[in-house]
Amino acid sequence: MDLAGIAVELYTLVPSAFTAARTARAKEAKSGGDAELAKQIARLPKPSTAAWAVNMLVRHGTKEFASVLELGASLGRAQEQQDHDRLRTLGQQRPRVLTAAVEQARAVAEGLGVKVSGAAALEIEATLRAAMTDPAAAEALRSGQLVRSLSTNGLEPVDLSGAVAIAGALPAVGTTEEEHDDGGRQRGREDSQREREKAQTALVEAERNADNADLELAKAEREKAEAVHRSQQLAVEVKAAKDKLAALQQELAATEWAITLAERNRKLAVRLAARERRIAETARARLEGLS
Repeated sequence: MDLAGIAVELYTLVPSAFTAARTARAKEAKSGGDAELAKQIARLPKPSTAAWAVNMLVRHGTKEFASVLELGASLGRAQEQQDHDRLRTLGQQRPRVLTAAVEQARAVAEGLGVKVSGAAALEIEATLRAAMTDPAAAEALRSGQLVRSLSTNGLEPVDLSGAVAIAGALPAVGTTEEEHDDGGRQRGREDSQREREKAQTALVEAERNADNADLELAKAEREKAEAVHRSQQLAVEVKAAKDKLAALQQELAATEWAITLAERNRKLAVRLAARERRIAETARARLEGLS
């Protein structure tokens, strides 16, 4: 088996089994007379937990990983077209897509017996976010041979130096004199790695806050639209209520006048009834006097 095939085999193993399997494969190659292959195998780096979990997501979480790449491509097109409304809509979808992918990566890892810490989950999120913003980073993830996490500032290309076990696992993107300078790349890798470790958590948190702010903005705009609609409904209801109040006030005034008239008639009827009773009493008394 060649180096590429052995790498595919090794990077499907859980991290705890990687070193022993790498050693065994190197010994097999050496025993088979291929000392150079043995050296190449021995140099294959063990992946970090976050990198391994992303590799497992790529292999076992096709739907979630595909969603990350699809959204990243849509964001790239919207950015090129300067479609700000589309960018805002897609930006509001990003936290949900990233969260689902991170949760799936953790679920796959834990299903294989590997616990993913909160810090590693942040690295997974940063790596997936990098794949969203940079096609080359997306290709690094597709290789399934990621050995370290990635990060992005959203402006510059993602640093992929030493990110993939076998450089040939990535498609060629052009070669320069600088890329042939292994010593310079190594120094740059060490410097950038130190900076990355210090900035990565802050970057993920800042981008998460930005995503949450986009969600809050969308919520505020939705609440405003609902409030405007409700205000318009209430204005209609208030006008109808005012019209009804005016009609009721007119009806009340008419009823009160009817009460006044009824009271006046009642008093006249009381006086008339009293007078008639007196006349009746007088007539009764006269009749009794004639008996």
